[in-house]
Order: sequence, then structure tokens, then C-alpha cells
Amino acid sequence: RDGLVKCGFPLCPADYMASNPLWCQPIRQWKKYFSTWIYTPTPEAVLKSLIFLDFRPVHGDFSLSDSLRSSVSAMLEGQMIFLGYMANTIIKNTPPVGFFGSLIVEKGGEHKDKLNLKVKGIAPYVDMGRLFSLEKGIQETSTIERMNALRDKHTIVKAYADEFEDPFEFLMLLRIQHQYEQLENGREPDNFINPAKLSSLERRKIKDAFRLISKMQDIIIERYKPLIW
Repeated sequence: RDGLVKCGFPLCPADYMASNPLWCQPIRQWKKYFSTWIYTPTPEAVLKSLIFLDFRPVHGDFSLSDSLRSSVSAMLEGQMIFLGYMANTIIKNTPPVGFFGSLIVEKGGEHKDKLNLKVKGIAPYVDMGRLFSLEKGIQETSTIERMNALRDKHTIVKAYADEFEDPFEFLMLLRIQHQYEQLENGREPDNFINPAKLSSLERRKIKDAFRLISKMQDIIIERYKPLIW
């Protein structure tokens, strides 16, 4: 944990870290966690699933990860109610774009006149890629790798894969540039950008990225209509 902090990764305020005994468990307990979240979906269960479904091994016996991934894939087969809960979570995170196309920013507080690029821009792309991969049993955990794997297997991805990749990578690059500048100026890096300080081209590209999120959310709503509330 301390090593990651020294590398610039802040501690998770919700304590979703390996230093938390809840998340330092044998594989049998992790299978129990996932089965509970998937078979008894609640908003909290879906939130935990969104966090932990992208697990990947970094050290030790990688076969444990393979075993857990196979178990989770089997659990998810035909679990439309769980996927419906996930779809609801995704569509509720609407892009910060006003009726006339203006970017909606914080009205006051510490981040006045800024928007959260991670929560409102990057996270929707990641969450949609995760939902689509779970629908088809795709086991990749990188968003771009997921979309590439789904090109010939998922009708939505087949139609929008090329549109999806460029804005997602643009938002990631914009975030990296923003945080690099903060570090260069001795400030704590965050995800809040001020659109007024972007170039006209950057503002246009970020609006295009948000418009695609909105378009794909509409498609998800139509796809999961009986399960949307």
C-alpha cells in the first residue's frame, strides 16, 4: 500500500484496498462474495461488482485468478436481473452536458467551475465496456481490449467500436496531461478539469465524447427496457 502511495496512487477513501481484511481472502471466500453479489443484486452489490469484476493477477499463483474468472463467468450466464441492475447504474451517470450543449460544471465548493473527468467521462466508457463484455462472456479486463474482442460478437460494439476508441483515449490523455501539470506545479493530482481552460478543439472533442456516452446510454435503455426503473 505504501509503495503505491509513493508512486502517486492515493489511498481509496472507501477502503477498497488489499490492506482491508475484507478483501484479503482465500479464493473460496471470493467465490462466495461474487455469488452473493450476482444472485442477490442490490445497488451496493452492483457497486462492489463494478469494482471487483476487473480483477487481474499481478503476483503469485495466476491459476487462482483463472479459476475465479471461470467461476464468475459461469455465475453470470443468464443473469439478466444482475445485468439489468448494472445497466441502471450506468444510465444514471449522465454526461455533464446542458440542453444547449454547454458543459455543466460544479456551481460552488472546492471544485467550482470544474467537472469530474473520471466520474463523468472515463467511468461511463469503462462501465459500458464491462457490461457488454459480461453479456458475451468476454474475459479481457482492459476497456479497449474488451471492445476489440467484442467487435464480431456484440451488435452494439460492432456498430460503435470505432467511434468508441478515439474519445475514450482522448479523455484518458486529457486526464493524464491534467494530472502531470498538477504534479509539475507541486499540487495533489485530481480528476477535476476546468473546461474554460481547454482549447476550442479540446472542448469540441470532450463534448463529442459525452454525446457518444449519451447515445450509447439510450441504446442500453432500449436493450434493457423491462429492467429499467
